Amino acid sequence: MEKTILMTEFPYKRGTLLLEHSRGGKLIAIRAAEFQFGNFRRGAPNLVTNAGKALFANLFIGSGTAPTHIALGTGTTAAAAGDTALETEVYREAATRSRVTITVTNDGSQYTKTFTIDATHSLTEAGLMNAAAAGTLACRQVYTALPVLSGDSLKATWRLQH
Repeated sequence: MEKTILMTEFPYKRGTLLLEHSRGGKLIAIRAAEFQFGNFRRGAPNLVTNAGKALFANLFIGSGTAPTHIALGTGTTAAAAGDTALETEVYREAATRSRVTITVTNDGSQYTKTFTIDATHSLTEAGLMNAAAAGTLACRQVYTALPVLSGDSLKATWRLQH
């Protein structure tokens, strides 16, 4: 006989996005966003999309493709559970992925990418994706505009606590 376990909290309840903006090799701005389930901390909330919840559920049963890419864009519409893409994607790059310790040993995953900016933008959104093009938008954040210029670099570090 099978038993069903009801989870009252989504296991990816906490996500953080750290953006470190450098110009000429010097750090000039930091954007940090953190959200803990039901408890707004600072910045914009890390939204796990409906498609992201399905993606993570599939990963738990050994199916699907894990997030591999970070995308940045200029869209300003608030993140919503039904989102399937960034509003206005400008960059998408493969991230370096690793396990990290947030509260207990190896209870989180981290995705890091340093983007080389090739044009002037006012970046306002980020997404965690599972493909180089199209794919599933697992998480999305919308944040206060971060103006970048050609030649700047922007290091994005996204963490999920499991």
